Amino acid sequence: MPPTAPRLYVAVTPHGYGHLAMTGAVLDALRARRPDVAVTLETTLPAPIVRARVTDPVTLVPETDDFGLAMIDSNTIDLEASAARYRALHADWERVVDRAARRMAPHAPDLVLSNVGYITLAAAHRLGVPTLALGPFTWAHIYRHYFAHRPEAPSILETMERAYRDTRAVMVAEGALPLDDLPNRMPIGPLGTAGSAHPQALRAALGVGRDTRLALVTFGGIASGLDLARWPRDTGWRWLVRGGVAADHPDAHDTDHLSDWRFQDVLASCDAVVTKLGYGMTMECGLSQRPTLYLGRADGWPEEPFLIDWLGRHTALRAVARDRLWTGDIAGDLSTLLDQPIPGAPPRPTGAAEAAALIERSLAADPPLASMPAMARGEAADTR
Repeated sequence: MPPTAPRLYVAVTPHGYGHLAMTGAVLDALRARRPDVAVTLETTLPAPIVRARVTDPVTLVPETDDFGLAMIDSNTIDLEASAARYRALHADWERVVDRAARRMAPHAPDLVLSNVGYITLAAAHRLGVPTLALGPFTWAHIYRHYFAHRPEAPSILETMERAYRDTRAVMVAEGALPLDDLPNRMPIGPLGTAGSAHPQALRAALGVGRDTRLALVTFGGIASGLDLARWPRDTGWRWLVRGGVAADHPDAHDTDHLSDWRFQDVLASCDAVVTKLGYGMTMECGLSQRPTLYLGRADGWPEEPFLIDWLGRHTALRAVARDRLWTGDIAGDLSTLLDQPIPGAPPRPTGAAEAAALIERSLAADPPLASMPAMARGEAADTR
């Protein structure tokens, strides 16, 4: 990489895999426009998952103070634990931001992109580095939805909202929480990566017959509590799952063994997807128009109605009761789902190119490195 190459510092929240899927699509689009941009990626998501979604070269920084929310399982927030973590984080706010700034500074970024942690934005602002935000929501909107009634909320919200308000733009992808109250909101199109469908090649890789039904069963990067051990056998379906969920079920296949397959291509090659609706999964199901059986959120997740509306306009969609999913009594639901028509043509994932164009313009508009504070150039500085 030439020494004058623009440097982009990207932070991805470890709260599930959807934020990484969004960001990976944007970085691919950016590399197509500007292959010279040097990318540093801060996240504590597992390195193999990161490498599957983000094209090299990229420098990984496996450390962050961003946690999103404490979860009981993939569909249920631990509200008390989450509130306690936010209280502790903001009680130590100056040191948290200082730590994030010192983590960022040696990489001397010209621009910071956050999906969608506000600590990273605050650290960049402290360093004098311009910022962009990208995400299906902001943590300020999520915090307000669940915790606004708590006595500590006004102070915490002011800090959160200031970080998002001070960024150049918050890119809001189609289908996500609208974020209409943000003055720096910038709408972009659907953001994700459509898979390539090779259904018979997938069956051959799994060693199953051409008429065998395949369902991808996935709940993102947060444990679902789902255990296929109790699911019925010989239903005519094979279940594609990731690491450990399958137990010894004879009809289950671990997708970790499909090392030559991209996740998006596995999804596009299945007959149906069984999942929860986060932004990343919603987009990939909709872009590939895969019939989707979803478990509704038990915690009042504010984004869910918008995801349901968007996905229902692009593929067959049906909710499943939690007790039926947990016992595997879903053959009837899947049959009904597959009888539904697929509505219209697939959507065009224009959001990645639109986000990449804004990043490119922002890099071109940045001040020269010499004009930034010393700490942003990787030099010693005291921000206490």
